[in-house]
Amino acid sequence: MPVLKSRLQHYPMKNALFSGERTALVAVTQGRVLEICCETDKNLPYYSPWVTDLTIVCLAGAPASSRLRTSDRGLPVEVIYAGADAAALPFENSRFDWVVSTLTLCRMKDLDATLAEVRRVLKPSGAFLFLEHGRSADLAMSRWQRRLHNLWLNVGQCELDCEIDRRICGAGFRIETLKRYEFGQPKFLSSMYRGSARPA
Repeated sequence: MPVLKSRLQHYPMKNALFSGERTALVAVTQGRVLEICCETDKNLPYYSPWVTDLTIVCLAGAPASSRLRTSDRGLPVEVIYAGADAAALPFENSRFDWVVSTLTLCRMKDLDATLAEVRRVLKPSGAFLFLEHGRSADLAMSRWQRRLHNLWLNVGQCELDCEIDRRICGAGFRIETLKRYEFGQPKFLSSMYRGSARPA
């Protein structure tokens, strides 16, 4: 198990090869942005100059702690450490122009509740941007993902085979754009969902 964990620290989603995927996702953002993440600095360099303020809810660190910082471009950033729970976001309704999630939905304790909160804090004209891995469109690979599901919850601490688009739609969104593709290795982690959704 420790050897497998060590090797997976170097798979493409963890390194610079993934920067182009992050850029393609967040470069369109502007105004007030909320990001839900597990690593606070991964997307920070790729936000557009038209973002006026950024709030990051990080699913790590001490619950309910927060801090203020400024990015290298002078962008004001508030980081809130949610302690692995984003099912009750501490913001008023319709606060954000954009909500962003990258490689995070698979780690949610209550994904449906979190997505409902994302919809609540988005403006009616806002958009949810997501870049996630999940269930493969290839039937043979999706069967392998189901077999590995419980093991990977212990090793990788995330859900291998989440149907990202279905879960987002189930939370009251309509998918506006969606790109499905394979990225990197191992194959059971390489089925990607990149897209945008708006409140239905």
